[in-house]
Amino acid sequence: MPTSIQYSIDNADRIRFINEAWLQFACQNAGGHLNRAFIIGKSLWGFIEGENLRQTYGLIFKAVRTTHQAAILRFRCDSSLCRRYFQLTVSPLQEDELMLSIHSIREISRDPVLLLDPDVQRGDQVLTICSWCVKAWLPNDEWVELEEAVNRLDLLGSGVVPRLRHGLCQDCQVDIEKELKNLR
Repeated sequence: MPTSIQYSIDNADRIRFINEAWLQFACQNAGGHLNRAFIIGKSLWGFIEGENLRQTYGLIFKAVRTTHQAAILRFRCDSSLCRRYFQLTVSPLQEDELMLSIHSIREISRDPVLLLDPDVQRGDQVLTICSWCVKAWLPNDEWVELEEAVNRLDLLGSGVVPRLRHGLCQDCQVDIEKELKNLR
């Protein structure tokens, strides 16, 4: 992905702009229905799942708006065929608007992970994954790599793929808060 994915939000966190790379990435990741007419003017919060993740983005936005400094954070956004590592830069603009730029750092191919296939039919079981590092939460309050969770929980043994719920693991929460403290 040579071009950074970019979008901007106004001071009320409504999406004002998305670039072509944003649209291409959406189409490549089961978001073909997401076009400018559907996105522009909508609240960003309607597209972010999970209260922890919403709170974290809220902290990031507040820190950037308060300090007028860009926040630079790394995260993963895996597909079923590869691990994808990205860098997110949240930059201040005029009047408390923000520009979010996402740049691909690297991709590592892997055997297909059915759990991450957006086109697979899902059952009623739910698996929580960290939206930042893609680790999965186990019932013993442990976060592990997705492949390990699939094996340990025998998630595909029944032939029914669980739904995914996005959250934020404690390690990622701490790392993000540490990065935001550096802005002050």
